[in-house]
Amino acid sequence: MSNQVGVRPTCWSFRLLCLSMAGLTACSTGRPQYVWHDLGVQGQRDPGKAPPPLLENWGADAESVYSSDPVIAPGFLVSIESLSDRKITGDYRVDFDGTLQLPYDISLNTSGLTLSQLKKKLIALYRPYFKTSPDMDVRVKERRFSLDVRGLVQKPGRYLVEQNMSVDQIITLAGGMDKDTPPQFVRVQKGSKLFILDMNQYYAQGEAQPKILGWLGGEVVFFQREIGDALGGQTSGTAYRTPMVILGEVRKPGEYPVKPGSDFVDSLIMANGFTDMADLDRIEVIRRSGGRKRVYEFSWNEFQRAPTPAQGDVVLVHADRSAHVDRKIQIAAILVSILTSAAIVYELDRTNNR
Repeated sequence: MSNQVGVRPTCWSFRLLCLSMAGLTACSTGRPQYVWHDLGVQGQRDPGKAPPPLLENWGADAESVYSSDPVIAPGFLVSIESLSDRKITGDYRVDFDGTLQLPYDISLNTSGLTLSQLKKKLIALYRPYFKTSPDMDVRVKERRFSLDVRGLVQKPGRYLVEQNMSVDQIITLAGGMDKDTPPQFVRVQKGSKLFILDMNQYYAQGEAQPKILGWLGGEVVFFQREIGDALGGQTSGTAYRTPMVILGEVRKPGEYPVKPGSDFVDSLIMANGFTDMADLDRIEVIRRSGGRKRVYEFSWNEFQRAPTPAQGDVVLVHADRSAHVDRKIQIAAILVSILTSAAIVYELDRTNNR
């Protein structure tokens, strides 16, 4: 009798331990939630609260042209001279995404590298092609910055600009504003950074208080009519007969108006961003034109390659298949943990009842 009294508390303690382990296993297998930091939207926003603040200014002060070790930027023209192999010698433009394409199928991401760091990486990359360390001289031949200008301008496209070029000069370079629908805002975006410039304020203040300190290279500069409610802008556009439909792994699927000068960034902002199950490399735009259905597929990291939104478009954000696999593994782990715990408890009960 005394043995049974002594065993029971241990049995119940072990039951609690097993159930706790099962609970911890279930919690630990969760998948981290994707949050759309780069557009200032985090999940479902309370309509009564103001959206997170955007950047108050953009860019950085221009480096001195006499700087011996400048930071490499998209658009820079890099000159390489190699005494070891004349095939390497030449001038190479840094791509919009920061990539430098070189002979022998060498591709190097220059983002954040200074000139001296770039030289070290190039020597290391080419070292396998030579018996000794290659003799190489690297310098910046031209310091211009690559911008992707889009939206309500006459000639959208990619341009090489000086670092301190003003918004007016950018507009002139792109052939001027759209005459039928002149832009009222400029959206500048690069990676996780987002900046909105009100054209009315810009023209009222002029360059006395510049908001753009200096271009970084690799920015998407989008001239648009409106900002959209998700960024706190006041909309006054007219209603459209056929809205855009956004479906799939977005937080707020539904119908949304297509506004002049907008792109798919604005549309997905209105849908409050992606869910944690979204596959950011599989976003489809389904469009009917001339009685035919056309499908465009693009990655969120290269949204600038997507077509301009049109009335009646259906935007479908696919689910990440690996997320489904993770979810199945999670469920299986929970079931195994619970069954193992139940088996242990059953065996203890059977042992104590002997």
